Amino acid sequence: MSASTLTPVPALLARLSTELNDMAAEVNRLYPLAIATATPDPDYLQALQGIDHIEQKLRALAGFLADLTKAAAPDWQLDAQPALAALTLSDLATRLAGHTPHPAANDGDCELF
Repeated sequence: MSASTLTPVPALLARLSTELNDMAAEVNRLYPLAIATATPDPDYLQALQGIDHIEQKLRALAGFLADLTKAAAPDWQLDAQPALAALTLSDLATRLAGHTPHPAANDGDCELF
């Protein structure tokens, strides 16, 4: 394992925390759209509660990882390359690797998978 493939664990945990917070924000942005089309159907209302619960869990996991980031020794490192290679969303893998995604990855186009 070369030093160039090693990632500091605190940095990786911080990136994961950021991703989860970003996902929670995206879920939160969807919630008003779902409420606008709400029906009195109990299954629909339960689904709305599920959206809110997902957002809360994402934020809780982000906070948990942020706390772990503070507790992790700065010299802890691991080779994240195999795990990053398994990610199917290239922009996510790029951010978790600590790089800035290519601008085209964030231009509003959908990513086909």
